[in-house]
Amino acid sequence: MNKPSDISLSHYANRISYSGPNEDSRSELKALNINENDNILCVTGGGDRALSLLLGNPKKITAIDLNPSQNYLLELKKIGIQKLNYEEFLRFSGILPCKKRLNTYDNIKSFLSKKAELFWSSNINIIEKGLIYEGAFEKHFKLISMIIKVIRPSKIKTLTHLKSIEEQREFVKNKWNTPTWKTFLHFLTNKYFFRTFLKDPGFYEHIPQEVSISEYLLSRMDHSLMNHLVLDNFFMTFLLTGKYNPEYGMPLYLEKNNYPVIKGALDKTAIEIVTSPIEQYLYNCKNKIDKFSISDVSAYLDEESFVSLLNAIYSAASENSILCMRHFITKRIIPDSIKNKFSFNPVLEEELNNSDISFVYSFNVGVKRGH
Repeated sequence: MNKPSDISLSHYANRISYSGPNEDSRSELKALNINENDNILCVTGGGDRALSLLLGNPKKITAIDLNPSQNYLLELKKIGIQKLNYEEFLRFSGILPCKKRLNTYDNIKSFLSKKAELFWSSNINIIEKGLIYEGAFEKHFKLISMIIKVIRPSKIKTLTHLKSIEEQREFVKNKWNTPTWKTFLHFLTNKYFFRTFLKDPGFYEHIPQEVSISEYLLSRMDHSLMNHLVLDNFFMTFLLTGKYNPEYGMPLYLEKNNYPVIKGALDKTAIEIVTSPIEQYLYNCKNKIDKFSISDVSAYLDEESFVSLLNAIYSAASENSILCMRHFITKRIIPDSIKNKFSFNPVLEEELNNSDISFVYSFNVGVKRGH
């Protein structure tokens, strides 16, 4: 049996790295083509991925993370959705203002597991501030957005309120993409800045030295601004303003029309939350898995560990199982040994690259080949 991968994120296993949605889950729903018989495995992260996948009405979702704090976050969000109405949840999570978050927590904490309740009772300040903005990623980019708003307040206001893509394109070409802005973005998105302030190895550890993070992000941001209206883009709105806008584009599971669907799905779909190295779990799980949503976990793995993880996924996959994975900055080259096990779909991958509003990612989507 292959040795489980040593994911470098283990050094950060007691902090909440991600508290909010940073992916456009419509891409996973399209790639995975979920049905009511599916057993899904996904990486927990901020918990939003598992909650959004409920819209596909699967039989079961297993959310796995090496970091127990991320799993406690998913558990709290899950219980919150089950027990609170839409506006109550937006207030409790931090999207809308609220002075009674601790009262709300007191009303729902008995539904948490003992470990989750102990964690949150020991980190009550996170709940009081509004948990969706309290991850390391969210704090980092919230700070950047504050700096941007000081430098370009009127331009931010204009860009986030334009109501046609034609107007937005004109504004970006003529007003937004100035040499000063590009220089500023280069400074804020270089590898050394991420290493010093964000301290998340997924942003720098396995990115080749010759790859410019800032050039890549500037290019992808331009693509997004030319093709996706900021007003409807929760990801871009957060990066520019440091918050989500409940009046317009919201993360998939927090869209007003989707909230009751997910609330109802939580009564039907089993969600199992697992704290474990993903590879170790895959080699020991008893039931085959039909769909895999592993986010950009490859960003935390060296080449050997990346291939080892894909082999573990293959071993746990059911016949015709589908794998969807994201790549941050650098898209990994899939070796021939893995291409012999999965049939990848470059047309769909390119479509997702272009349509996904969380614009920093690229995709691989593959179907397990038969023996």
